[in-house]
Amino acid sequence: MDCQSTCSITNAIQTKSSLYESINSRGISLICFSTNPIEQSNKRMEAEAKHDFPSTEPEELAFKKGETLYISNYGDPVSWYTAHKGSKSGLVPGNYIEVKRENWYMGRIARSVAEQMLQNNQHVGVFLVRLSESSPSDFSLSVKCTDAVQHFRILKDQDNKYFLWSTRFDSINKLVEYYRHETVSKNSKIVLRDMNDDEIFIAEALYNFEPQETGDGETELGFKEGEKVVVFDTRDTNWWGGRIGDRTGFFPKTYVKRIPGPFMGQ
Repeated sequence: MDCQSTCSITNAIQTKSSLYESINSRGISLICFSTNPIEQSNKRMEAEAKHDFPSTEPEELAFKKGETLYISNYGDPVSWYTAHKGSKSGLVPGNYIEVKRENWYMGRIARSVAEQMLQNNQHVGVFLVRLSESSPSDFSLSVKCTDAVQHFRILKDQDNKYFLWSTRFDSINKLVEYYRHETVSKNSKIVLRDMNDDEIFIAEALYNFEPQETGDGETELGFKEGEKVVVFDTRDTNWWGGRIGDRTGFFPKTYVKRIPGPFMGQ
């Protein structure tokens, strides 16, 4: 059977339904993704090699400590990743690399959720990267501009280079770094800046909270004890705004406790 896309060793934790099996040269069963699943096909995030890895099988990718690799199945809890280095690609062991998990990558959230998260921020240029809603195999860059949130499709050419306008990049990480210094908008000077730890963080629910109809057009966010909430609006004295997955709304701030540490995307 021909594995045309991302493969990982069977001890990886996988929940995708569109998997099929193959056997590699060592007789190890591989779980292979078809070219259809949007979660796997286009993600290329940077990773740094922590150790030398001399490949011993044709499907593996050799690398040296300190080299930068580009991970295709970024975000999945797997033991082996599919990585690219120059024109070569192959499987690499997850414990030999460190994936750069950026706090601006939000994964699959709705466009409306992205707008709500950014509109509540006072700073022009705050941004996030998400999977595109209208073209789910692509990424979108959402940026707070002077009077509204703008959404930019991150395009990819035939050489797997990412771009917004004319300048091409090997990874989304490099694209983001470039537009921290160059304007992302053609209409005004807008450079990217991170939301700081006071503006977005993770909190854990201390109690169950059942949302009620408010009658004022605002939505309450319900949750169960122990659930994690991405908090992005703390302007009100008593109520915070946050999201769980694609759900957003407000909740009593006394029902949650902040989890220490920087926000690393969720």
